[in-house]
Amino acid sequence: MAKDKYDTAILNGIPVHEDASGQAVFDPDAKVHPWRIGKHTKGKLGKPGQIFLTGQNQKVVLVSVEKLAFKDRHDYTPMGRFTKESMDLNQ
Repeated sequence: MAKDKYDTAILNGIPVHEDASGQAVFDPDAKVHPWRIGKHTKGKLGKPGQIFLTGQNQKVVLVSVEKLAFKDRHDYTPMGRFTKESMDLNQ
């Protein structure tokens, strides 16, 4: 990979919020939205259920990951950073 390129991927996720007990939950009617790994993304990509932060610090739970060609990266909003938090997607 050229030094000016970086790994890219589409991250499909659902925004989450904290319930009264501080647990991450999502609205059952929430729609899945795509983000992408950006040049300045911090942290490591895990597996579905991992929580990441958008550029505006909104928590999002990762549902799936898709390949993304480097040349197509500007079609998606970059996310901010990965966290070590995760949640059960079967709630």
